Amino acid sequence: MAQLWFWEGFYSRYGVNLERYYQEPLVVTDLDLFAFDFTPHLYQIKHIGEVKSGTGKNAEKPLDRIVWLRGLRELVGADAAELTMAKGVTDRIRHLGRSLDVTAQSVEDFERREGNAVGKMADLGAHGVTALSLEREIRDVCRGEAELDRAFKFLRGEVLFLEPFLAIKQLIDLLQGISRHWTPRLQDGEARAVRWLAAESVSILALKLVAASATAVTVSRSDWDGLVSERLAEGAVPTHQMRKISDAVDKYVAGVLAAAKVAPEIRTEAIGAFLPEPPHYASSLAELCWRLKSDAPVARALPRQLDLFLFERLVKRRNIDASVVARLGLSRDAFGHMRRLLSSFLRACEANFDELEQVLTSGATAGDSSTAKIQTHGSAAT
Repeated sequence: MAQLWFWEGFYSRYGVNLERYYQEPLVVTDLDLFAFDFTPHLYQIKHIGEVKSGTGKNAEKPLDRIVWLRGLRELVGADAAELTMAKGVTDRIRHLGRSLDVTAQSVEDFERREGNAVGKMADLGAHGVTALSLEREIRDVCRGEAELDRAFKFLRGEVLFLEPFLAIKQLIDLLQGISRHWTPRLQDGEARAVRWLAAESVSILALKLVAASATAVTVSRSDWDGLVSERLAEGAVPTHQMRKISDAVDKYVAGVLAAAKVAPEIRTEAIGAFLPEPPHYASSLAELCWRLKSDAPVARALPRQLDLFLFERLVKRRNIDASVVARLGLSRDAFGHMRRLLSSFLRACEANFDELEQVLTSGATAGDSSTAKIQTHGSAAT
């Protein structure tokens, strides 16, 4: 299902873990499908899907699953849902499903769509039998090392539910760790795991960057820079609440320092010490998102293009067939330019490593290694 949705034009993932994010035992442990699209103004649209292939007399009933899926849609904040069942999908069930924003289809409907949309494109990128087998291998390798295991589980569930700015911060932290872990002397299995984690991280980072860029559509450039710094500075506690806490701490500390007869200049330096600061890459991120916002048609396609590109070139380490390059627009200058901008941003964050950078700055089928740079400080870029 996730492969079908990808080739129908969505960024998609399968088997997305719910329990790690909600930290509660759930009857539904994961989403069969979690798919994303963007409006022309870059507002994100989310879809979920569920597949039930049972045909016995104890098989679940379509109406029950539609009601269930409607509730699950509300839980994860999805805009619509799709149910695929082996039996029992009548016209009445389809109509009831549409009234609840749930599309119901039979396996035959699914197979017809698959034949039309996927065809010879099966088993490419992050989807297909090879990708599934590789992911299972990566999961087993990651289990042997705590840091890699945490990264794998984060990418296969929690990160997709986080709001964009928090997800971006955590993905950059993860990529910084991966970059420190990378060395050409890694054993084959561990090297494949690091490449897979890097590809998945950068792919999802692109998705979250585009989602974050939607906020820039309705603000000025100067306001945008301030908003990015504020959002990156906050954590679990919103910035406006942190300011209140910081003001209260400042008053308390000032009173203590005054009572201790500390020099006025030292008391002044202590003001605002409790207020969190944004990371050093805040201005670079603001610039990158502003460029994405300013070329929305390119930005809308970027996560999906980059997803297939990274898994083919970095993980599977092979060139991409010309027909796939043409279908996804991977040879367009705009896609190459955005990849190089992203590579420069990751370098400024110290979240890149040689092999990842080489892939991001190369051509779709050959080695065009020209680069574009985003400055670490200020909003200017070259």
